[in-house]
Amino acid sequence: MKRRRKDPVYRPDRFEYLQALLTEFCETDSLGAKHEIVANLANFAYNPVNHGHFQKLNILDLFLDLTDDEDLELRRMGVMGLVNLSVNPHYRDLICQQLNLILPLLKSRDSETLISTLTLLYYLHPEGIEDGNLRRTFEELKLKSECSRTNNLLDLLLRPATSTSSINHQLPFSETAGSGTT
Repeated sequence: MKRRRKDPVYRPDRFEYLQALLTEFCETDSLGAKHEIVANLANFAYNPVNHGHFQKLNILDLFLDLTDDEDLELRRMGVMGLVNLSVNPHYRDLICQQLNLILPLLKSRDSETLISTLTLLYYLHPEGIEDGNLRRTFEELKLKSECSRTNNLLDLLLRPATSTSSINHQLPFSETAGSGTT
């Protein structure tokens, strides 16, 4: 009888696998390989089982570094990785401390990068944005945008700010989720 890939005996240790991906990213000169690796890491960022490993491997720093990479695809996937990590309160707090790296992406001419950046900002601030300068930036983007996905996200970000206590219970990793308090 053949063993299946999902058999734990044949599955590589998750931490070691993520570490090998990160090492390969750092050592390879192949842009295609880098794209594939970051796409995989961004997808793995969605699974909370990986978050502890990501913290040990500083993969958040890789995603943040990629926000100003000259390669559009790496930049785009770096933001997508941040979006996937941002549902975790620990990572959400760390990402909020690095908004200076993320906000320049609002000027991106690439619609997917812009949409991912707006999604990230929404996940970071589901209660709405109060900052006047940022709201003006959103209003300017809305005037220029013909993309319904972009406009829908901007509408969410431009709605009046609300209390976080009424929103937190909807977030899968909020501190109040499952505790019976809202």
